[in-house]
Amino acid sequence: MRSTIAAVVTGIALSCVVANASEACSRNVPAKAANTVVPQTRIDQSLLDQAIRVEVNFHRCRAGLSLVTDASARLSREAEKHSKWMARTQQLTHKSTVAGAATLTQRVKKAGVRFRTGSENIGMVHRYQIDNRRFKIVDSNACQFRTNDGQPLPAHSYASLARHVVTLWMNSPGHRKNILDKRVRETTTAVAFDPRAQYCGQYWLTQNFIG
Repeated sequence: MRSTIAAVVTGIALSCVVANASEACSRNVPAKAANTVVPQTRIDQSLLDQAIRVEVNFHRCRAGLSLVTDASARLSREAEKHSKWMARTQQLTHKSTVAGAATLTQRVKKAGVRFRTGSENIGMVHRYQIDNRRFKIVDSNACQFRTNDGQPLPAHSYASLARHVVTLWMNSPGHRKNILDKRVRETTTAVAFDPRAQYCGQYWLTQNFIG
């Protein structure tokens, strides 16, 4: 059987002003991120966040922008809660039904973060590297997929998932604008996994920027 899958991403922005200096461009993700497959449970949120920040800062550096640093742990937890809500409800949206945390503004305020501007990118991608390509299903029960020329398509590592989702965002004007916003200074990204999804599961991601 041959199939084609498209990953889905979306983004919004809040408002305001700020900027810093840029540094030498680097795309060096931690070795652990490159060598570790993202598990279905007990995901290392910090490792994925770090790998995604490397990708974000690579693109910001190339654009001559200041690098963003790690946002607060409380904002990270709010991002993770939103990812879990999206995974549980199968809804890719910036608005949830969670009381007091239904919108980006509410989530940032709930985290106790001081900000003048903020934005959010969200996305959904499959656990295996099948998005945006034609592939063959070798054994769906064993989660074995291959390209049309026979190359295996493995599950994402932390590094490959980071590279893939940031590439998707950079190829979308709205998300790219959020990533390359000169006013933001901090970012965090969190992920949740839905094992019920077709083709052995999906990751749901929430990325927040504040300035």
